Amino acid sequence: MNILLHFINLLSAALVAGGQIYVLMVIIPTKREFPDRLSVQMHNAMLGHRTDGYLKPSGIISALSAISILLLSRDLPAVSIVFLLLGLAGTAGVVICSRFFNVKTNAMMATWSLDAIPANYAEIRQGWDAVHTIRASCGTLAFVGYLLGALTHGFRS
Repeated sequence: MNILLHFINLLSAALVAGGQIYVLMVIIPTKREFPDRLSVQMHNAMLGHRTDGYLKPSGIISALSAISILLLSRDLPAVSIVFLLLGLAGTAGVVICSRFFNVKTNAMMATWSLDAIPANYAEIRQGWDAVHTIRASCGTLAFVGYLLGALTHGFRS
């Protein structure tokens, strides 16, 4: 059971971290190359609610599986507990960044007319990008914490 929970935990955390790193390394730089109209259009098409369809459930599953491991594993070494808690802290960072900034900005941008983009769009984009950088770092921290938690668990029978 422990191996299955760790697998679910790692797979879901890897989906979150991988998606966020892809946005950070590919989508954000590409958006910056385009005129504002196309940049907003691309943002709304790629970074709005579509990615939430798998990133949000994956984040929830990674957190719930980590909590399950902590609650159900009787042979969990202290170092594994520390790493799993570090992973949960990373997941919490993803949730906080998403909920209190990026999602709100996405909702605001979805209401814009492409013919009347606010003059301060560059600053809004920079803010979103900066918070996403923090969010991607938190997602990576979560994955690494969960990975180290699994590796230090040892899976003794």
